Amino acid sequence: MNSLLRCSRVRTASSLLKTAPSSRRFLATEIDANTDAKPEKRVRKDFTQRLNNGPSFSDFASSSAPLTPAEAMEKAQSKAAKARLPRWLKTDIPVGKEVSRIRKTLRELKLHTVCEEARCPNMGECWGGGKHGTATATIMIMGDTCTRGCRFCSVKTSKTPGALDANEPQNVARALAAWGLDYVVLTSVDRDDLPDFGSAHFAETVRSIREQAPQMMIECLTPDFLGRADLIEPVAQSGLDVYAHNIETVEGLQRLVRDHRANYKQSMFVLEHVKRTKPTLLTKSSIMLGVGETDAEVMQTMRDLRTAGVDIVTLGQYMRPTKRHMKVHEYVTPEKFAHWEKIGSELGFVYAASGPLVRSSYKAGEFFISEILRKRASASMRNVAASVAEGRNKSPTIQA
Repeated sequence: MNSLLRCSRVRTASSLLKTAPSSRRFLATEIDANTDAKPEKRVRKDFTQRLNNGPSFSDFASSSAPLTPAEAMEKAQSKAAKARLPRWLKTDIPVGKEVSRIRKTLRELKLHTVCEEARCPNMGECWGGGKHGTATATIMIMGDTCTRGCRFCSVKTSKTPGALDANEPQNVARALAAWGLDYVVLTSVDRDDLPDFGSAHFAETVRSIREQAPQMMIECLTPDFLGRADLIEPVAQSGLDVYAHNIETVEGLQRLVRDHRANYKQSMFVLEHVKRTKPTLLTKSSIMLGVGETDAEVMQTMRDLRTAGVDIVTLGQYMRPTKRHMKVHEYVTPEKFAHWEKIGSELGFVYAASGPLVRSSYKAGEFFISEILRKRASASMRNVAASVAEGRNKSPTIQA
């Protein structure tokens, strides 16, 4: 009897387990009765959807008819023409014995030239003498690092350049005397970190050249010295022949092209004050074209320069030094440059040089400026001789 009761209880328990498997875990999460079912595979629906919604092959294939070989060649040539410089801006690479000799001397004396720093296209012609035979160079003093950052200039920049080289004025004079140059242009980086912005150093360099090469004609292309008259005057009175300061571009593009510390009115003041300080001194300025200016703006700038008493103006094409600098707005044609040269003569400039490769320190321009200076010196000597002769004729004769 007892054995029959035990068997029935076991059968009853086993049947309960089969019919209600979830009762084993009534205190936990219930388990699905279908324990043999496999979990679904995870599908990246979002990625698949993006692929389905993306471009198809037809989006990449052109609906137009394929180009003929002649059309494809013409299209390739037009693209290449746009990327290349115009033919009138191409120059030879500067080579030759004279170029190598000057470069070697520069390295030995630790001197810098704006010809190299600014990657000037006329370097070979200038250093070699060119067709006019007037050998020239543009020496950059006060180091090779500028405190300003103009968008057209490739010279290195820093807020704290190195200290000035106290021996630089003598080194520059010694090098120029050894080269036997006819005409030299002294320029410099901006040194806003110095109390006098480098004015005294500039004037000392001119005086040193005058001592060692008295026959050499000296042009100084100076910074704006922040428009301070007391710093402009020492350079103007140092013994130079030509005082140059560049306006660079038209008034409306000053902030786009130049450093924020430079401006149109400040540069005009520099040129005006030089004339007031020494009226007989030739003054000179330069304008870059191809940066977005209009003809009316160029005309007004040239008129303003004449009003400021500027004697010499040069106009040249802006050339982008690197991809980090501002882009060229347009390549101005030689015919347009010839037009501005004619306008310069009509406005009364003593000399106007205008051309795609013309730079502020332009080789051919320096030849003509040299001729102007020689004629002035010759006329001055004749006037002195005439005055002496007139004085002798008027002097009373001593009777015995």
